[in-house]
Amino acid sequence: MTIEQQHDSQDESQAAGPGQLLRAAREQLGWTREQVASRLHLRLTLIAAIESDTYDKNTAHTFIRGYLRTYAKLVNVPEETVLAAYTKLGLTPPDNIDMQSFSRRSRQQANDSRLKLVTWLVILALIGLSVAWWWQSTAKRSAGEDALAASEMSTPAEPQASTEINEATQGELPVEQAGAVDEGSVSAPVVEQSTTASEAVSTAPVEDAVVSDAVATVPDSATDTAASVPQLKLNFAADCWLDVKDSTGKTLFSGLKKANDELTLAGTAPFKFIIGAPMAVKIEFEGKSIDMSRYNNGRTAKFALPQE
Repeated sequence: MTIEQQHDSQDESQAAGPGQLLRAAREQLGWTREQVASRLHLRLTLIAAIESDTYDKNTAHTFIRGYLRTYAKLVNVPEETVLAAYTKLGLTPPDNIDMQSFSRRSRQQANDSRLKLVTWLVILALIGLSVAWWWQSTAKRSAGEDALAASEMSTPAEPQASTEINEATQGELPVEQAGAVDEGSVSAPVVEQSTTASEAVSTAPVEDAVVSDAVATVPDSATDTAASVPQLKLNFAADCWLDVKDSTGKTLFSGLKKANDELTLAGTAPFKFIIGAPMAVKIEFEGKSIDMSRYNNGRTAKFALPQE
């Protein structure tokens, strides 16, 4: 072979594509395409496309270069020669395009990551606010129950004391009536003696004395009737918490009353009431029933008696 023939063969090898170089090396080794596909774990159609230099436009050039390197190593062809032949085909896009697309994907992924982070932060903040609201409402409810229980434990003595006072007041009334009766019984013999001593004069003074005694007993019975009416009387149709104070600021009652309970109080008017369930209470002030229908809105009632 002359020098000119060698140059011609080199020009042909340089002008040949990467697929032709790989196919020539395969045939020189005596392998078939099926054997190459089996060794490289690639599809037979992909091996045929590489050897014919027909590359899929949808396949990334990075993968094509990888296939060429793997095929070149298998058939002992220098990788640089195969890649140079592929570059000469003009199928490889500029590097900056790949870099721009990669940077664009990186920016989009970064934006997506930030959006996900903000979303999770908002969700965690909402969960934290919900837990804080639930804890505060539970704490307030438990504090109210503790205060109500403490007031129930601290106030039983006061109703008992007021009941004892009312019982003592009611117990004194029969004594006064008995005293009035005794006075009448004592005065009766005096009248009889006076009438006996002055029978010759007239019987009119005796009748006048009897009439005056009868008239005198009328105010006593009216006073007894007024004294028997309690100043404040409360009847409960259901469980109810209330607080009652008189004009001096003294707490007459503060606590919980059960259904069907009755409470009688006395003090210096006006009286100030705080009632949790006003529709469950029937109030009588100095024998007069108080209209509670104005407090039917389900809220705590605050008022004073007598009403101005």
